Amino acid sequence: MSEQNILIIGGGIAGAATAWHLAQRGAAGVTLLEREHSLGAHATSQNAAILRTFTGDLATSALAHETAELLASPPTGFTEVPLLDPKGLILRLRPEDMDKFFAWRESKAHPERVRALDADELSRRFPFYSGPVEDAWYVEDEGEIDVAALLEGYLRGARKGGVEIRTDAEVEGFLRDGDRLSGVQLSNGEEIKARRVAISAGGWAGALAKMAGSKLHLEPRRRHLMVSSEDKEIDPRWPIIWSHPEGFYARPESGGMLMCACDESLISPDECTVETGAAERIALKAAELIPAVTDSECAHIWSGMRTFTRDENFLIGPDPDILGLQWIAALGGHGVTCSSGLGRLAAAHLLGDKPDDAVSRALDPRRFTVTQTV
Repeated sequence: MSEQNILIIGGGIAGAATAWHLAQRGAAGVTLLEREHSLGAHATSQNAAILRTFTGDLATSALAHETAELLASPPTGFTEVPLLDPKGLILRLRPEDMDKFFAWRESKAHPERVRALDADELSRRFPFYSGPVEDAWYVEDEGEIDVAALLEGYLRGARKGGVEIRTDAEVEGFLRDGDRLSGVQLSNGEEIKARRVAISAGGWAGALAKMAGSKLHLEPRRRHLMVSSEDKEIDPRWPIIWSHPEGFYARPESGGMLMCACDESLISPDECTVETGAAERIALKAAELIPAVTDSECAHIWSGMRTFTRDENFLIGPDPDILGLQWIAALGGHGVTCSSGLGRLAAAHLLGDKPDDAVSRALDPRRFTVTQTV
């Protein structure tokens, strides 16, 4: 039986970012476990790769702002390629979004880079758009993320800092020392003891919660993305467009248009396949806003998971009831955009810092019930 100080279960972007921040702080005895043969194989690789820091939630947006800073100016040695292509983001908002939107704009490092769009500029920047033009804004310093390079940067830095990263390592049970969770048992029978265990397993976090005896409820939901067939009229330098009233976003991708109708349905993480009729539903919304691609064929469609709590905020920090268990989960599709910020916060909890600012309190799992001290 081996023994570690910190175990992280899940090798997606959130687990990797947490491992990187732990390495940056000189933490010893950190191991990251991934059940798949490759890292970032699920929600991370299925992500739309869009930097959109306006989320409607101040805590989530704060972590997204923090991550945007890393994307724009990564630390020396973090990456050999740009992490962000700031091609711009067009946001269409609902009247009820506006107070939060203005607060978000003022919280940006460069609020002057967010401005209202008139119909002429909207048409010029995204010629295929034919929907309503009121309440449209342009965010010039946001755009498309190189998710693979971001993930590799976190992993490279974690390894350099001494983090052990293991794939093909599936957790099938938890160890206990009295009333404290003290490690994991892998499917090959190996036992690994640890002072703290963090679950960062995306759609599978809920199953692990039940296995560990946690009372927290996590809900995986399926969402579909589709890329249309190649169209020579689509300019790959067009910005991303995200329309909140219709629940739809699109950006150029592989010669066609990547589109999402922001659908949600409950799904078992082991059964997250493409639902019948998903492409037609995306095309129906596209017909309202970018009808020029409606006649295009579907070149590629896939489904991904987004995991939520009851209040749809992240779980970052200690479990309310189980000593030794911590959470980096329920990221609701914001894992990539918020990765550096949430990794920093998760690392702080794992190292016993007890963060107590407004953001950490909003995302602390103990907001549901407070029955333990750490």
